[in-house]
Amino acid sequence: MQIKACRLLLRGFVMEKFTLQNVPAASLNRKMRDMFVDLIDITMDDKGRGCLKSVPANFGYVFFWYGWLNQKTLTKLYPLYIPKEKVKEIKRAKKQNSALKLRDQVSDFLFSIVRDHPEVVGEGHAEVHLALLAPKLRHATVTDAAKALKNYAVRLEKLEAFTRKNLRRKTSKAVEEIEARFETVDFIKEKELAKCADEYFWDDECGYVELAHHRLGCEVQVRVHFKGDESLGDVAERIDKVVSPIKPVLDPMFRFGKSRWPF
Repeated sequence: MQIKACRLLLRGFVMEKFTLQNVPAASLNRKMRDMFVDLIDITMDDKGRGCLKSVPANFGYVFFWYGWLNQKTLTKLYPLYIPKEKVKEIKRAKKQNSALKLRDQVSDFLFSIVRDHPEVVGEGHAEVHLALLAPKLRHATVTDAAKALKNYAVRLEKLEAFTRKNLRRKTSKAVEEIEARFETVDFIKEKELAKCADEYFWDDECGYVELAHHRLGCEVQVRVHFKGDESLGDVAERIDKVVSPIKPVLDPMFRFGKSRWPF
């Protein structure tokens, strides 16, 4: 009976949907370009470029990168944010070298421009952070360690097959890139999530840092493409569809982070 119950629980877990946490239902209808403003963190780096908050999920967290910009809109707006002498310099440089990218030339001002004018955003990608935690082997017997490592190897093989299959597809542009590497993974568990207020995932990482566990694991980043006029809900559905084949081998966890380079 216990084995049968465990199998039923496992089946329920396998079907668990990839879900963004602490996101109001109304935000799921917001366009991705408009979500930029919602994700802005008041913490600024030393160069004033600004940073975006990640969105926690039941399998990790998601960063949103807004690097593919509408060049016509950016060309129209950037003179409003840049000193006149800098504008002249950019125009002179463009005449001398047509290959220069405007985005690179105005990089120090992009955060402010997009914050005020989300229509500058053309496309981007959702960088989904997932993990497969390595087994705990401290105090384990050789027999138990061998079993744990064997099971972990099976999970890694499934991840490798998923990566190889997606990156060989030439007809689908949904998955841009998949990276996997071993490093220390920080996370909190569901029971600990109840101890935190929502703001720990949106405005302040102090509570998260205090509660976080640190384990060796395989950090997996899956980059999923989106267009600026798509809704957050549509992107979340695409992420769920993309990662469904490996959800059975992932560890459910709640994580936090910030992206200081949204472009």
